[in-house]
Amino acid sequence: MDLSLNKRWAPVLLALASMLLIAAVACGGDDGDDGGSSVAATAAPAATAAPAATAKPADAGGTSDAAATAAPAATVAKDAGPAATKAPDAMGGPEGSLVRAFRTLEAVYGIGYVGPYRTSATNQIGGIEESLFNFQNGNPMTPFLLDTWDIDAGGTRARLTLKKGLKWQSPIGYEDKDFGELNAAELVEWFNRSNATTNPESTYGDSGDFAAIFLEATAVDDYTVEIGLVSPVYYCLPVSQFGCLSAARGPHKVTSADTEGVEWARANHIGTGPYVQGECTPGDRCTMHAVSEHWRQVGNVATITGLQVPEATTQIAMLKNGAIDMTELDYKLLPDVIADGFTFLETMPGGFVGQSILFSGNLWEHSHARTNEPLEPWNAPPLEKDYPWIGNPWGHQGGTCTDGAGAGLELCGNAPYTDTDNPAGMDDMEQSRLVRLALSTAIDRGAINDSLLNNIGTPIYSEYMGPEYPGWDASRQTGCFDWLGNEITCEGTVQSVSWEIADGDLDVAGALLDAAGYPLVGGQRQGFEKITLQAYSAEAGPVGLEVADTVMSDWARLGIEIEGLVEDYGGVISPRMRQRVQFLPVLKNGDVHSNVYPIDWPLPTVDTSSSRPGWGVGFESQAGAKWLFEILGEQDASVRAEKHLNWVDYSMFWLQYAGVFQVPKGIVVNDRVKSWDGYQQHYSNVSSNPEFIVLN
Repeated sequence: MDLSLNKRWAPVLLALASMLLIAAVACGGDDGDDGGSSVAATAAPAATAAPAATAKPADAGGTSDAAATAAPAATVAKDAGPAATKAPDAMGGPEGSLVRAFRTLEAVYGIGYVGPYRTSATNQIGGIEESLFNFQNGNPMTPFLLDTWDIDAGGTRARLTLKKGLKWQSPIGYEDKDFGELNAAELVEWFNRSNATTNPESTYGDSGDFAAIFLEATAVDDYTVEIGLVSPVYYCLPVSQFGCLSAARGPHKVTSADTEGVEWARANHIGTGPYVQGECTPGDRCTMHAVSEHWRQVGNVATITGLQVPEATTQIAMLKNGAIDMTELDYKLLPDVIADGFTFLETMPGGFVGQSILFSGNLWEHSHARTNEPLEPWNAPPLEKDYPWIGNPWGHQGGTCTDGAGAGLELCGNAPYTDTDNPAGMDDMEQSRLVRLALSTAIDRGAINDSLLNNIGTPIYSEYMGPEYPGWDASRQTGCFDWLGNEITCEGTVQSVSWEIADGDLDVAGALLDAAGYPLVGGQRQGFEKITLQAYSAEAGPVGLEVADTVMSDWARLGIEIEGLVEDYGGVISPRMRQRVQFLPVLKNGDVHSNVYPIDWPLPTVDTSSSRPGWGVGFESQAGAKWLFEILGEQDASVRAEKHLNWVDYSMFWLQYAGVFQVPKGIVVNDRVKSWDGYQQHYSNVSSNPEFIVLN
């Protein structure tokens, strides 16, 4: 990608690394904030998983003969997006130190299955855990801690064989204690104690993601583990550093809880990585120390200290006086900081992080996709009133729905309001779709990039699609769909939506609201419920709050009464989404998080009822719940890619998300830092491989 195109980058940013665009590779076999992973709980079995050819054992590179021909282990697709730049070799052993500032530095959670749902200070800094797979040469399922792996022909189990000699690294102060090695017995304990299916008490951040895919793990021999699969999965497994199927962490030692006691194990994080934990004080600082020998890569920097510095002004002052060497800053602050001689360094070149408006409350599934448990969305808070942006495919008072009344309505019920404001011949689903399309069209993405992002970002038009995404085509049209995902004829107000919609076009947006039955009279939209936009300082940083102000200003110019509401995401908004009671739109990101993924990746579990009772974005659809497991169970990468793009078309037609912007992932560094080219990670803004930091 030419960084000079479209004025996206100010001249002061021309030192950023070039992005490498490569072909996508599908895996064999898919919010957390601040580098964690989101929780997607138990998932549905594949309804029509494709039959598998017999899979041959994978070779040491992780691919098998079957993989080369679209069989279970791994298959190839085009348009993957960027790959990580090749990591540098060690520079002669660990030396020197650096300090990195964080807005919030968490406590250490040494055993995740009994920790809170948040990341650990040691994971924030990185270097302790290594993953079973990572992203290399476009393949997010490249074996890393593994020698070989495969999935059986029926898609019923995965077999993973570890490399030998993977030493558990001793924390500082315990160097004389031998914690053994990562073997099959240890890996089984990590799987089974973390998985919500095998350990319902687990609070591990990836517990629901494991439960969606894995059954119980067992040891076959000293280094080989077999683990049952909930349903046939040939695409990916949730054990890649990249973040396949919403999980992004690696194994850590959990049996220290048995030998050293739970409290000791909670406070001491033990992994196989090139760094070990030093002294850590929650909310203050935490040190990581490079080991002198490692199976893969000795860190170049001997000591890395994470320091909690909540205020950006203080972080900038500390950069200038040399008290810290690197920090993540709000994007609007970058030009002045770079003008002062600092560098915005992409640690995973090519990766962007975006923010979209999530239209929560659009609950279009009547039953849980896995258990078939009735969900009764018509009794949920989002349908207590006739909110203009929420579509009701069920019934209402005066327009009742009865079980078996039509496709998708095998179960149905009646919301407590009477729907009286739809134009003649228009149902509530089409009315609300026009409203969401109008709200998206009114957003002046170009102005946001100019005034708030200093032209370093690009617009996006959905959580699922925008420039720099695999498969992006500005001229593509979605076609028209019914709410169940069937293609239909475009006619009347039901018209195809362009992937690149009109940007900040208030005339088009106003006409859409007129067509939806909300005419403008005296400067006010008649019959339009006041809309409250919630915003969150999410992965793109505090600038998201200012973007929300701009979006509300654009919406107000349509004659809509508008207000903003900032609430704690983790404590308030996320639980409401998890319970599917959130009905206000929210500006943040869902589980797609970034532009980097293979084009045949299934869209997120959390966008359907498949994630219940885990985290979700607060909307769901029967179409998505069906397509998710069709993609996971499909062995042909080209078919997976086609299904992915069809799902993108459906979501953009129905405006489940209104994409707003994306910005490059990276960190501000001083002139002591020469480079940091890590592996691509879907859920992280900064690499968690500090062993690749090279100092000047």
